[in-house]
Amino acid sequence: MVDDAFATCYLWFAKAFLKVKVSMQATELPKTSHGPSFLRWAGSKRKALKQLSAAYSADNLLYVEPFAGSAALFFERSPKSALLGDLNGHLINTMRYVRDRPSELYAMVIELSRSPDEYYSKREQFNTLKPHGLEAAVLFVYLNRNCFNGLWRTNSSGKFNVPYGGLEMGNTPPLELFLKCSAALQNAKLRHQDFRRTVAQAGDGCFVYADPPYFTAHERTFVEYGRRSFGKKDLQDLIDGLQAAEKRGAEIALTYSDGMPIEVPSHWVQTRFEVTRNVGGFRGSRKKNNEVLYTSVPLRYEA
Repeated sequence: MVDDAFATCYLWFAKAFLKVKVSMQATELPKTSHGPSFLRWAGSKRKALKQLSAAYSADNLLYVEPFAGSAALFFERSPKSALLGDLNGHLINTMRYVRDRPSELYAMVIELSRSPDEYYSKREQFNTLKPHGLEAAVLFVYLNRNCFNGLWRTNSSGKFNVPYGGLEMGNTPPLELFLKCSAALQNAKLRHQDFRRTVAQAGDGCFVYADPPYFTAHERTFVEYGRRSFGKKDLQDLIDGLQAAEKRGAEIALTYSDGMPIEVPSHWVQTRFEVTRNVGGFRGSRKKNNEVLYTSVPLRYEA
């Protein structure tokens, strides 16, 4: 009973504090147009959600995403059932806490100041933590919202090493967005696992959306996992896995760079779209690129 009373009081004061803190942020930081996800993510497709949504319009299908990242399409569509997998254990841990304790997590995130000293102190603290627990989830969100360009990058020792991005990275999304994401995640199974395991679980009655890190012959466009970066063999394993899932009855959607043609089944539909890459992390270094959406069925645009 004492613990329940304490928790109730904590949440009451937290909500009151949030109103003041959010008001302060709105006046101190640049305005930011947030997408459907509470996270920023290098390579996110939030600007191409119209095309991606057209690939998934049957809400009765189990939504499967083997490279969850910011899960922008998942949060945009808010499917009735989903399986989200990712090799990043900290990401999956954070999604679980956003699902189960969004208000508490949010209150703790915005209590942290936004400055280089605070950022590097929290980054060092984060690198001592295993991908479990509320503290790790809070610091993951804080670092994600304040790091350079929403990158997730680790060094050869597996330590997160992305530098501070500055206030140009925009403000923290409002509590309402965290609550909306929490509601969507109630319908999702969250798995910390390799993409191969996630794709292998898809079959009849499933829709699989794969947005892998982009590997080219010359570079990895987004180096996410340090010692375990996505490479040529992984790309082939993914395409093979998606074809096997289609044979089991799943619908497939895959996004990849137009700069590197890939071999997919000839009946897959190809839809090109333009994205803007914030290459240097700031407005002055934005660059337009073409990407391709490969789908096993024609796109279904809603009226």
